[in-house]
Amino acid sequence: MLRRIVTVCLLWVAFAAPATASGIALFIVNERHENLRTARDAPALLQIQRRFEAAGFDTDQATDLAAPALRAALMALDQRIARERPERVVIVFAGYSLHSDSSTWLLGTEADNPSLAGIDAMGVRLETVLSIAGRVQGGAVVAIAELGYPERLAAEFTQGLPTPLIVPQGVSVLRGPAGQLASALESLAVPGTNLASAAQQTRQVRVEGFNPRYLTFLPEGHEPSTQADRRDWREADEAGTPSAYRAYLRAWPEGLFAQEARDAIEQAESTPERVEEALGLTRDERRAIQRDLTILNFDPRGIDGIFGPATRAAITSWQGANDHARSGFLNRDQIFQMAGQAARRAAALEAEARERQAEEERQDRAFWRDSGAGRDEAGLRAYLDRFPDGVFSNIARERLDEIDGARREAAQARDRAAWDIARRDDTVGSYERYLRDYPSGAFAEQARGRIEELSRPSRPRPDMDAARAEEEALGLPRFTLLIVEQRLAALGFDPGAVDGRLDSDARRAIRRYQRAADLPVTGFLTQGIVARLMADSVFQLFE
Repeated sequence: MLRRIVTVCLLWVAFAAPATASGIALFIVNERHENLRTARDAPALLQIQRRFEAAGFDTDQATDLAAPALRAALMALDQRIARERPERVVIVFAGYSLHSDSSTWLLGTEADNPSLAGIDAMGVRLETVLSIAGRVQGGAVVAIAELGYPERLAAEFTQGLPTPLIVPQGVSVLRGPAGQLASALESLAVPGTNLASAAQQTRQVRVEGFNPRYLTFLPEGHEPSTQADRRDWREADEAGTPSAYRAYLRAWPEGLFAQEARDAIEQAESTPERVEEALGLTRDERRAIQRDLTILNFDPRGIDGIFGPATRAAITSWQGANDHARSGFLNRDQIFQMAGQAARRAAALEAEARERQAEEERQDRAFWRDSGAGRDEAGLRAYLDRFPDGVFSNIARERLDEIDGARREAAQARDRAAWDIARRDDTVGSYERYLRDYPSGAFAEQARGRIEELSRPSRPRPDMDAARAEEEALGLPRFTLLIVEQRLAALGFDPGAVDGRLDSDARRAIRRYQRAADLPVTGFLTQGIVARLMADSVFQLFE
């Protein structure tokens, strides 16, 4: 406690330079209290200190003062007024207050459970503050933020200030909510502003005591010293941030360094990060950029609308490939350039896919023709082995089903049952057992053919489980699957019903697309396939 008192006194001794033509302003803001909850609105008044400095006042702030420190600060102010006789004095208090029938107290930070016997140890009487201000009659303003008292009080006390106040001659009192009081004080610091007009610009700030109708607080054309201007510029320039330069311009819109501050803000906000941030890209627009990067083979490792390290690396690589500065951040021209490249690449990929599809279909039809056009079983099976999802695959399967049905009907019941068992097991051993029991059976040739097929070295097959897991990890919503099926249908791959459900027809269409695109044939979707199929919508997000 003693240390805080000494600190406040030293502050005011250091502050006791000769007064400027404007006057003296003291800001007392008690936000944090030892026993009461935080007065969150109190700091709003601190924002006005710089405005009064800009108007030429010698200002100081004292925050979170206990009652002894509060009295010490007011005593130092009283002595200074007596010594320097300033033309104006402004005393601002933002903290808790209460009153009784006999007096009003502005409370220190140690206030708690006030009583009539102990209240003077917890705060300063408002009469004392008004008496100090009364030394500068006609030029004294006491501004009190009405924050009340946050706890229940004994019957002899009432929270806040009484109505009305008894104000000494020549003293003006402004009272109201912290935020509106700050606005009124900010207006008051403008030369040529009348006290009443400053209060009237708010809804709840009241003026009591001395309230001259035509007299302005600071005369029209008042020009304060430039010392505070230069100090504020030095602080802003040392911080070197746009917010610091803006704070300087708010205090000194026509200051000595106003143009330098504006130039510094422009330079700071022209960095690649700021330029991209100013675009305000939505999540969908970011997804579109990631799709463009994917189509152009710059992998962002996901199309999620979040620009993480992988996306930034992909952007950097794209910028390097296109002779841009490798910043990892985009501007609008680069976004449109990338979108145009992706659209052209997507169109080229589709054209290549159509060409491959046309060639695949030509080979399909030629093989169907050369294998007998479905007239014999060997030709049908050869066709399906080569083109399991071909143009005539449904016809081939239907005819093979007819052949198998006729064969089963012609075979004896035991022959048919043995063959069914062999087919069910579908192993070399099962077919050998069938041939051993029925060497001339109706299905003997088919059994030998199946043995030959099963005995051939197996072809490398895609990892279907991994393909299925990759598709599931994408978590594609139904509307995306609808677009995928629509694109497959538009490309001539016939996915069947376009309903957002990947049934067997849709899977067959995906396999056809994969063959045409020279991709692993799994029947399952990948991120790259979805990006390519949806590429024709890349411009819609920027229209």
